[in-house]
Amino acid sequence: MRTFEELKEAVKKATRINDAAALMECADELDDLATSEAEAVAHNSRGSALSLHGDYSAALEHFYRALASHDRLGNSSGAAGVTNNIGNVHHRTGNYPAALEHFHRALAVNEVLGNSRWVAINIANIGNVYHRTGNYPAALEHYYRALAIHEELGESSGVALVTGNIGLVHESTGNYPAALEHHHRALSLHEELGDSRGVAFATGNIGNVHGSTGNYPAALEHYHRALAMYDELGDSSGVANVTCNILSALTLSREHAKAEALLQTMEGMRIDNPGVVVQREYNRAALQEHHGNIDEARATLLSALLIAQEHTLASEQAEVHRTLRDLALKQNDLASYVEHNNEFTRITEEINGKDTATKLAMQEKQREIDAKDREHQKYMAVLNSTLPIHIASRVARGEVVNDHHENAAVIFLDIVGFTSISDRIPSGHVVHLLEQIFTTLDAVCEMHGVVKIKTIGDSYMAVAFPQESSSSEQRVASIEERAANAALDMLTAIADLPESLPESLRE
Repeated sequence: MRTFEELKEAVKKATRINDAAALMECADELDDLATSEAEAVAHNSRGSALSLHGDYSAALEHFYRALASHDRLGNSSGAAGVTNNIGNVHHRTGNYPAALEHFHRALAVNEVLGNSRWVAINIANIGNVYHRTGNYPAALEHYYRALAIHEELGESSGVALVTGNIGLVHESTGNYPAALEHHHRALSLHEELGDSRGVAFATGNIGNVHGSTGNYPAALEHYHRALAMYDELGDSSGVANVTCNILSALTLSREHAKAEALLQTMEGMRIDNPGVVVQREYNRAALQEHHGNIDEARATLLSALLIAQEHTLASEQAEVHRTLRDLALKQNDLASYVEHNNEFTRITEEINGKDTATKLAMQEKQREIDAKDREHQKYMAVLNSTLPIHIASRVARGEVVNDHHENAAVIFLDIVGFTSISDRIPSGHVVHLLEQIFTTLDAVCEMHGVVKIKTIGDSYMAVAFPQESSSSEQRVASIEERAANAALDMLTAIADLPESLPESLRE
């Protein structure tokens, strides 16, 4: 039996390659460990597997169980990760306000935890929502924010992924030269990193751009490269997606014999993504129509329509109804023509209306999120003004802070004659004066390992707590020594402040 740590790594690997079967296998093994930590990871693993299969309702159920487990364990980082996964499900099912809310919730936790890498990932996911809803300026704004964080962290893999996302936005807006530029840049970064999966993804995206411009030979060349890489990686989801893209390109370029041979290959292929299944059947119907088998094409499209309806794939439903309408016209079937034209019109209007309603709902959700952010910033400002920063961060994360120290040395400082000094100078100068003094004292405290506790008016309080040596040969100064040395250096530092300080403070 694998250990908990081994299984966690196996879950990460299976998630990276979209291996639903491996995710389920890991979940079963985690159940056997019968620990609270294993339970949380098992539910998250099952949720990820079910999401890959398109069973989003069941996926959400397991994600929420994982979230509850992490909350009971006090694992804020794990909870943030699951919250991000919940956002991904809402994004895939078109519930964009809910996706936005969960990505922001995960972002807030990761910001408090100081987890910069996940902050960048959450921001990029928010960009994905804006991209999907057609708000391309907001999408690019978030992608560039995420890109800056990844660059600052030296996270080349993150830089590559976000660069590719920027390329997708340019592709969506019809700026194909810019799209190709960014996809090629992402490709180069993935190649430098030796990230085969990233290389495959970027190569497939380049193929999509060529397909959008009608350059099917170039599209097929890139698709075949991507397919070979996904095949070597054992990524069945990637293989299915790219194979279906090749099928579409062959059909559109009227290479029917090759398309039919590939369709036969796809018959025995495992396909988890229902959208890919609909795309495959759509191409099958196009080939049947090419051979004059209109009735067979109609039956195939009706079968594809049922799959699209089962998984609430609105765009796919509209496209199938449009094609069924056109087939009915060729057969002079007026009743079917009217039926499918009405459905095509209804769904298209729903999509357009939903886009408007979605954007309004997202604007309202963004206002709510902004209001919560402002309240959180006020809360943190109060905490930081009354508590040391590291303690304030722990309180903000929901920790109960009741640290106990047997001994500590306390430093109290007070500015002699401050009241009379403040009476003689403008209030703005008083604030500047205190800022200069306290910033100088903060630097002295940090140098001596002393913690500032608070400032009240012109008073300053700091504490030296016991410290452990990082080396058996290194002596650590006692709390009394550190406090006394800090106090002496504070007097020296005040004396060295600029001449703008009143003379009485520098004596």
